[in-house]
Amino acid sequence: MPKPKSSLNMLVITCIFLMACSFLHLSATTQSPPTLTPAPTLPPTDQPSQAGLGLENENLLAALPAGFKIGYQAQQGNQSITEMVPENETVEEWTSMLTVQVYLGETNTTPAQAQETLTTSWFNACDNSATYPVADGIENGYNFILWQLHCPLNPATRKVEYTYMKAIRGNDSFYLVQVAFRFEPTEADITQWMNYLRDVQVCDSRIPERACP
Repeated sequence: MPKPKSSLNMLVITCIFLMACSFLHLSATTQSPPTLTPAPTLPPTDQPSQAGLGLENENLLAALPAGFKIGYQAQQGNQSITEMVPENETVEEWTSMLTVQVYLGETNTTPAQAQETLTTSWFNACDNSATYPVADGIENGYNFILWQLHCPLNPATRKVEYTYMKAIRGNDSFYLVQVAFRFEPTEADITQWMNYLRDVQVCDSRIPERACP
């Protein structure tokens, strides 16, 4: 099936924070980025959940992990980004980073198309890259794919880089959530973040079986 050209171009332009390029920092060098949260950030995962958050319509449930802070948020057109790093790190100097990207109104791109496009971009940016499937299917009624990418030597930072990406196709928007490491994650790290990504889901207050908290 032909891939929607506009959707794929949009995904390539974002470059995730691929190979530390982070050029979705929009105009961060010249002005302060706006604080926008089209995808609600929920309480840290080690705190009791809040009942009745009053979310309306379609939402991405992606909690701010314990020990992390929001280091950067911005929106340009229909694309928004939120970057979260450990409390003692920054989005310029980090060892672990959680990134949430929302493409408002984008409904043509499938998780498989996003995976193919982003994996190709990663491979083009880093020699000897590797990718591994983790999971795919339907969660809460929405198609998703979760996969891993590995760069043995990031040419920009001269460090190893691992990332786990979860792409979700909503009815109203497209969502990409990823956790990246500039070190080789331990088994405990992987277990922790797989549990986190498992809980990242889309909900919709308009659909009873997919209701939001």
